[in-house]
Amino acid sequence: MQWVRPFQTFPLKGGRDALFSPPPLEGEGWGVGCYAAAWLFLLTLLLAAPASAADKVKISFVVPVTEYADLLLGYDAGFFAEEGLDVELVQAGGGVATPALIAGDLQFTGSPGAAISAILKGAKLKVLFITNDRAPYLLWAQSDIKTVADLKGKAVGVITRGDTTEIAMRYFLVKQGFPSDYVSFTPLGTGTARLAALASGSYSASILGVIETAQLKASGRGQGLHQLADFRDTVYMTFSGIATSDAMIAQHPDSVRRVMRAALKGIALAKAARETTIDSIVKHGADRDSAGVDYDATAPELTDTGTMPEEDQAFELKLRGELLGVPPKKVAEVFDFSFVEKAAAELKAENWKPKIGRN
Repeated sequence: MQWVRPFQTFPLKGGRDALFSPPPLEGEGWGVGCYAAAWLFLLTLLLAAPASAADKVKISFVVPVTEYADLLLGYDAGFFAEEGLDVELVQAGGGVATPALIAGDLQFTGSPGAAISAILKGAKLKVLFITNDRAPYLLWAQSDIKTVADLKGKAVGVITRGDTTEIAMRYFLVKQGFPSDYVSFTPLGTGTARLAALASGSYSASILGVIETAQLKASGRGQGLHQLADFRDTVYMTFSGIATSDAMIAQHPDSVRRVMRAALKGIALAKAARETTIDSIVKHGADRDSAGVDYDATAPELTDTGTMPEEDQAFELKLRGELLGVPPKKVAEVFDFSFVEKAAAELKAENWKPKIGRN
């Protein structure tokens, strides 16, 4: 197994890393009999290969945080290997990973939210697994903003336009009885830039993550600011999970099932073993203090089933369709939880439990 750091360049489809692609037969003057004999020999080799020979797959994750514990622990604890999968983890955001998934250079992505937007625009993808269906964001505002109603027409800081921070804010507004365009949105980037913009007083409010909130409080720059809402209490949406292509589902359904098994094992271990999970997150690039803060805030929200209620699926598709200006699709055109449901039933029948080292 291999973990690839950010800015990995994906090999062209059909290259040496292409999935399940046997090398072409070469040679001049080959007759039909020679080709048949060669393919028969190749088939014999394949049939004679050990049953445990691992399938190579590439899976993306965005950042080393608890939301991606299914993939990080699936890799580090050997759950992918147990399922006969030789996994290469590629660190990439949804904007990079989704085109790579569509092109076939990735087999799975940990950015299901970006995949949904692509599906609504016509991409042949499916969301298979939900790691966390609660938006891990908090709405922070200037002291003169007492209620959500006071935000009418004001600019709210998000990371980028159309991302999960904006979608979560729109979702929150609708749930509170306001139109989704009740506020305007300004992209402020990640981390420090967004904190600085909010602390400067230039913006009435901004969406912050759990770690950013801790950093704001620790920095002493939170004077004159207050937490207006915690989206984890009200916003249920596809935040993190796993998506794949329709082609992968059609051509390699057993590999899809085994990825779901490994992901469920990763989630189970994450929920049961705090220190093991933090060790894994740190191994992939996070600092330990931030990883601990993130784990304590996020681990209780991790899914037990890998799914989300159908009414939440439908609501999200409606809202995203409005945001993108496209008709919403049916739930079954976007989500396919049949593989994770089958995997969960298998693990239950096997009485599988995570082996806990550090907890």
